[in-house]
Amino acid sequence: MAKIAVGFRVKSGWAAAIVLSGPSSSPSVLHARRIELSDPAVPESRQPFHAVDDAQGDLEPNEAQIKKRVQVVRHVAEQSIGRLLTDCRANGWNPQRAGIVAGSLVDPSTIHSPHIRAHAMEGRLFRTVVDDAVQAHGLSSIVLGEKTAFGAGARQINLDERTLRRTLVSLGRHVDGLRRAEEKLAALAAWVAVSENR
Repeated sequence: MAKIAVGFRVKSGWAAAIVLSGPSSSPSVLHARRIELSDPAVPESRQPFHAVDDAQGDLEPNEAQIKKRVQVVRHVAEQSIGRLLTDCRANGWNPQRAGIVAGSLVDPSTIHSPHIRAHAMEGRLFRTVVDDAVQAHGLSSIVLGEKTAFGAGARQINLDERTLRRTLVSLGRHVDGLRRAEEKLAALAAWVAVSENR
């Protein structure tokens, strides 16, 4: 039976999601979609740590507002990932693993600029809610930083980076929705997850 994994490239308020089937030596994409991680009816949930009325986009000073927005993000992420996994199982796919690519894995507390710290806090939040949701559904997960994802992926999959990138491009030829960089990184995350020996 082929291994199946779900890969995500997490962005602010949404994620590219790819369902991929192994083996690691010849993966194939089963499904691609965009999932919401914020509520369009609550626009500030897309950047929950940013002050809404601040032209500079500094940190939101109101902790109660942040808490409400984070609750919206968690709820939407849980629903979106739940629907994705329900759809997978309805198609006879039973993913056991997930791979997640995030823009950065930097600890936000190490960033001095309030504006950049707000972005880092949002990056950590969206990455964490995706990770929490897949684990709540019984999937093991691996998290990669965007800057090092291809190198880490090449080592895990045991391919040189050039071959890895070429294979990702060829995977996308047969799937609508695997044309953008986000989809390719989500596919890479799923491929790394499929290749894990756990």
